[in-house]
Amino acid sequence: MTDDKSSEDKELIRKLEEENARLKRELEKEYLERKKLDIEKQTLDIEKKKLEKEKDDLKHETEKLKHETEKLKHETEKLKREIISLKSSIPFLAASEKTAEACGVPTSKVFYRRNRQEGPKRPTGGQPGHPGHGRKRPTPNTPPMIITLKECPHCGNPNIIEPVDGAEQKRTMTDIPPPNHVVCEIIYLRYWCNKCEMMVRGDTPWLQANEEFGPAVTSWIAYQRMLGLSVEKVQSNLLETYAIAMSEGRILKSEKWVADLLKGDYEKIHEEILKARSAGADETQFRINGMNGWLWVFTCVMSTYYKIAPTRGHEVPEEVLKGFNGDLTRDAWKPYDVVKSGHQLDLLHVNRWLERAEIRHRIEPRSLLTSKMAKLNGPGRPPEEFIQFTDGIRAILKQAVNFAEKKTKPTRLERKIAYNSFVKKMKVFLVKEWTDNDVVRIAKELRNRLGMLFTFVKKQGVDWHNNNAERAIRQGVLHRKISGGRRTWMGARSLEILLSVLETSKKRGIRFREWIRKSYDIASTENRIALSGTSKT
Repeated sequence: MTDDKSSEDKELIRKLEEENARLKRELEKEYLERKKLDIEKQTLDIEKKKLEKEKDDLKHETEKLKHETEKLKHETEKLKREIISLKSSIPFLAASEKTAEACGVPTSKVFYRRNRQEGPKRPTGGQPGHPGHGRKRPTPNTPPMIITLKECPHCGNPNIIEPVDGAEQKRTMTDIPPPNHVVCEIIYLRYWCNKCEMMVRGDTPWLQANEEFGPAVTSWIAYQRMLGLSVEKVQSNLLETYAIAMSEGRILKSEKWVADLLKGDYEKIHEEILKARSAGADETQFRINGMNGWLWVFTCVMSTYYKIAPTRGHEVPEEVLKGFNGDLTRDAWKPYDVVKSGHQLDLLHVNRWLERAEIRHRIEPRSLLTSKMAKLNGPGRPPEEFIQFTDGIRAILKQAVNFAEKKTKPTRLERKIAYNSFVKKMKVFLVKEWTDNDVVRIAKELRNRLGMLFTFVKKQGVDWHNNNAERAIRQGVLHRKISGGRRTWMGARSLEILLSVLETSKKRGIRFREWIRKSYDIASTENRIALSGTSKT
């Protein structure tokens, strides 16, 4: 019994030892696993920290790249705007005849001779079947100049005594006399008036008060200034040509005096513009003492009126054309709408809208009266709707121009019928459902201006273009380019008066200085100086 119990105890002890060993192994295994997990956890923590750092670095890098992307995007937009600006600049547009005409580049900026004719050019020089033209031989107004001979120019024979009767040869020569100035003393005879009980004398309205230069000098200065010469060049020219030394201030004072003398004529020109059946208007920038101003021009058949103002707004045409009952040919500048009269929109400006849109659609710009088909300048499908629109507008306008310029002038009834027909055609064409952005924009503008598209058809004498006003405005552009404008508004007033008289005198075939001569009202009496610079006796 004791042995059995001892063996059971031993077996139990063995089992407990085995269990302890197993548990120990499990604990060791669990310890190793926990240690492994701790190591893995530490490794993961390290990896996590590393990844978080990389994440932060990537985030900062992303923000940096995003900032640089925004910066590059702004620079790209800026460069695009600069490219568009450069492509629309005068040097770029003027290099090609296909873009200069469309964008209104002035002829002074164009680097080629524009060809406005379709087909072969007409040869230069005299044309077969046309009568010849030459300068008429002037009539001599001085004693003849006799050319004599003392010996034979070929052999040196001195025995040449008398010229052969009837064998003389003649030619005429036109020259100017040596430009020497004259100095004249003016003596005012004084008289005693018994009624006033004071000494009285005659006046010289043709001579500036307290000035020593006569009307011929002042009129010459005014003309040189209107030719576009600067004060310095007028001063140099006066000294070199006539040996007259004059300060810049006195030159400007003489110019102003002539302008003041012509104020009455300037107002008469304004009145003639208001009485005209049709007139044209245009404007351009003109700086006064470095500040922005605007030079306006209003023209009719026989008169040209300039006005310099600090604004380009409606105040100027409203003031200048107050009382005008004719028809005004103008561009689409809205301030002209305030003029309560008939209006004719310049069709060349309408064509420029089409031409600028053609450039954007990669189409070679075409003139208003052209018969050319649309020609693409780049690859891609042709914009059929846009081409249909431009061809349709030009076709209607061309028909209207051809009707108005027929050799046999249409009657008033024919004009009225044609006017209604063209307005109806244009209205039907413009109200179509267009989708092209440029077409929609131009069609909307033309619908708003429909009442002023065909005035020249209804009324005889109204131009379908504004070339007269645009040619007149170039004179102001000439002065702006040479001098950059005027220093004072007083000088601007002188310019607008003198320029108006100059351009009006050209239209009427009167010399500018002759016009000034009449304004001086100099009687051809003794002891007065004629504008030619010679003393009358």
